[in-house]
Amino acid sequence: MTENEASTAETGLAFSGGGIRSAAFCSGVLRRLLQRNTKIDYLSCVSGGGYTGTAYLDWKYRHGKKDDPRWHQEFFDYMRERAGLMCNWQKPLQGILDSIVLIFLMLIVSVIMPTIVWGSYIFPLVYAIDFIFGDLLRAEDECDDVPAQTPQRSARSVSTNVTSPMIPDANVTSAARRGSRCKITANSEAYKRVVLFATLAALFIIFYMVAKKVRKLRDKLYFVSVFSGLVFAFTFIPYFIYNFLDRTPTWAQLLIVVFSVVVWVFFPVLRGKSSFVVVVYLYSYAVYWKVYESSLFGIEYSDDLFYRLLFGFGIVLWFVPMLGALQQRLVHIFNRWRLQKAFYTDASVGSTGCKGIGCEDIFLMTCQSAAKHDPLSDTEFRPLSLRDLEGVKPQYLSNIVVNEWCLDKLGNTAKYELLTMSPIDIERLDRPEGQEQFENKLDPGEVDLSAAMATSAAAVARNMGAYDGSAEGFKQLQTVLGLGMGASMVTDVEALKRENCFLKTLPFIIEGIRILPLVTFPLVYFAGGDEKWVAIGVLTFFVILLMLIGISVLKTGDENPGCLEKVTRWFIVHVPFVRFMRQILFVTNDGPSPPPILRLSDGGHIENLAILPLLKKRLEKIVVVDGGHKANDNEWGQDLLKALSLAREKLNCSFIGLDGRDVIEDVKEKFVNKPQGHQPRSYRFKVYYYEKKSVFEDGIKVGEGEILFIAPRHPDRGIKTQERVTWKEALRDIDVDLEAGQWGLGPQLDAEETDSLTFCCCECCHGNSLRWLSEALCGTFPQHITANQFYTPRMFSAYHSEGYNASVEAETAEFLGAVHDVEMTDSVEHQT
Repeated sequence: MTENEASTAETGLAFSGGGIRSAAFCSGVLRRLLQRNTKIDYLSCVSGGGYTGTAYLDWKYRHGKKDDPRWHQEFFDYMRERAGLMCNWQKPLQGILDSIVLIFLMLIVSVIMPTIVWGSYIFPLVYAIDFIFGDLLRAEDECDDVPAQTPQRSARSVSTNVTSPMIPDANVTSAARRGSRCKITANSEAYKRVVLFATLAALFIIFYMVAKKVRKLRDKLYFVSVFSGLVFAFTFIPYFIYNFLDRTPTWAQLLIVVFSVVVWVFFPVLRGKSSFVVVVYLYSYAVYWKVYESSLFGIEYSDDLFYRLLFGFGIVLWFVPMLGALQQRLVHIFNRWRLQKAFYTDASVGSTGCKGIGCEDIFLMTCQSAAKHDPLSDTEFRPLSLRDLEGVKPQYLSNIVVNEWCLDKLGNTAKYELLTMSPIDIERLDRPEGQEQFENKLDPGEVDLSAAMATSAAAVARNMGAYDGSAEGFKQLQTVLGLGMGASMVTDVEALKRENCFLKTLPFIIEGIRILPLVTFPLVYFAGGDEKWVAIGVLTFFVILLMLIGISVLKTGDENPGCLEKVTRWFIVHVPFVRFMRQILFVTNDGPSPPPILRLSDGGHIENLAILPLLKKRLEKIVVVDGGHKANDNEWGQDLLKALSLAREKLNCSFIGLDGRDVIEDVKEKFVNKPQGHQPRSYRFKVYYYEKKSVFEDGIKVGEGEILFIAPRHPDRGIKTQERVTWKEALRDIDVDLEAGQWGLGPQLDAEETDSLTFCCCECCHGNSLRWLSEALCGTFPQHITANQFYTPRMFSAYHSEGYNASVEAETAEFLGAVHDVEMTDSVEHQT
């Protein structure tokens, strides 16, 4: 048997995304396959399907790497009891505590931390704007009956007055301007101000448009565009506030802000930055407070107060990198903790479920020992790594999206691709033959099983893969507020381990140098020095920041990086400010070498069925379990057809129905467009594998296989091909008797049972009252919304039963067991 023939003799099982709904449905399919001792070589999971897949492998490893019906029953009972993984309302006190934790988490991540992280830069920025543009912004227009005035601020004023003596009273000048005809003459201060605003606005738009066209310099041009836009905002908006909004009612100001947000969202050039509106307005009001020495929210301006705030926030900036790192990863860490605590064994995650989550998950450093990926001993209690599962069947494949990485040096390909993590290797789906990517850099032993699972389930992320277009207006907001669940991972972990003490200390020295001017020079001022020392300190601080930002946009990705790229990669990994700016500017790594920091998100952001890695292995038998959300019956085949389209494009696969019909029409005819009561839970079709050596050659057929697709149905809509049996009768061959009160009477559900699964969290919410409201808010069986992660044991049982029933109806175990029966005549006749 050749190597290709050996590979196609293997089988694969794919568990789709869909949160706890998919996890429950997939668990029912898994129960049926385990009951029949079905041979499965590969288990490919994405998002919610990974809850069940990885938990099963964790339990199997802890039970001697062998299957046994006794621990299988314990495992499924364990999952059912913990279905409310985010908020367990089966125990009211626990539910209240979990709810409080969730509320405080969102408050900390979305309000408190962003305020500290972004607010810490406000006073240095305000001082710089005032120092460079202040006199120009304060210059008065030349009006016919009001003398032209160009107020100059005193070099050092510690007055606590609201208005400086050198600045005309706002009431007088505003009233005068309203009754006068003003003009702008060449070379006047007002003329220079108009030129400034026009120039900055033009640079913002021009560089943005050019960056779209010139891919080679895209990141640098985009940075210039953003910088020009921000300087324009921090000069024009304060001027606008002073001249037009200062006497406008509060409600009118809010209306203007709302209108401005709408413009930013819907104007294409500004849409990607729409989420910065709130931050920009806050900074602009602070600039207004400083430049015009006005009262803001009842706080009167004084130089003494301002410089004290400048010094205090300089101290805060020392801690901002750590807070920023925690803010960006806290939701991901919380999600991973809840998932592994809910479903994994205590031996792997401990009684609190926290084992395996450490400082490396927050600060992207290697805090664990260098021997982490050594094999786990039988008596050792610690989290499983992917490498620990080497040799355990089925082999786990985690589907994750890696973002901001083009294999093409010119950046002409997509900025995201599917990344597959397994106990054997880590690779991109489109990795060219013979190209090294993670060898001797990132070993599967460095990735915890729960980390791979939680990253594959990062449904809400700052980088959204194929969903980027639909979420463009929210990506920056997610970065600012830390709302993303996506993960970041250092690519070259082995290089981190080889670093000497100096290189490990250097990042702290750089952080100290970054903040030192902002702290020391104001102290000189308070000691009696001239105000110029404050100016020197602030400007030095921003020069350092600009240098770090310049480093953040430098090119990476060359297969053989030079000295400059090596230095850039080191800064990205070790200096949080550089890493954060690279992320917020969405700088792309162009080239075959992986980016220094992998930006990872939900595998469903490319393909939600987890089938692509199995097709790449050219397996002969593949079962795909679809627990994804569908708004209506017409959407049942969409995820499948999308996955097949990607397989054609990326893997040179071809698909047809069992009777030779085109698969697109075949799936619509046999699976989607069926009347209620006749909707099948499965669909089978063929795949042909082709190999293409180059774009100039035709593809050569190298194998073929069959795919069995399974999905849930409502009891009133699905086909009823099985006689109703109890769980005891269904599982009689493995001597297991499920309690009827826990799992229902049997695997076949009735409409009354499923329709009563209303609302969420607590089983007392289930019932037929207010069913219409529940349907609008939470959906109905078998399509409760994915956003709802507050399942009750009854809801889990229903989806589990439907998965088992669908697997029986589709003869899944028989399909995978008949490895060498290519024709599968009897099954084909049954399906048709």
